[in-house]
Amino acid sequence: MNDKAPITSEVVGAVARVEGVDPAAVEPTLFEAVDGEALDRLFRETTGHVAFEYNGYEVTVTSEGDVSLAPLGE
Repeated sequence: MNDKAPITSEVVGAVARVEGVDPAAVEPTLFEAVDGEALDRLFRETTGHVAFEYNGYEVTVTSEGDVSLAPLGE
């Protein structure tokens, strides 16, 4: 996992880029969809990936810090 920014920030940033909005404008907030603290802690001592639905996307986060988005329904 990278140490440059919390993974929650990376997820919100990725959604904001795809949607063409400022990260502060992404609604609903990520913390309404998942436990952000748990997501940030998840890969500190383990490897793998996690996927969840957020803001119309299936979000996949890897222990390497990669964030990918796939529109739901495709």
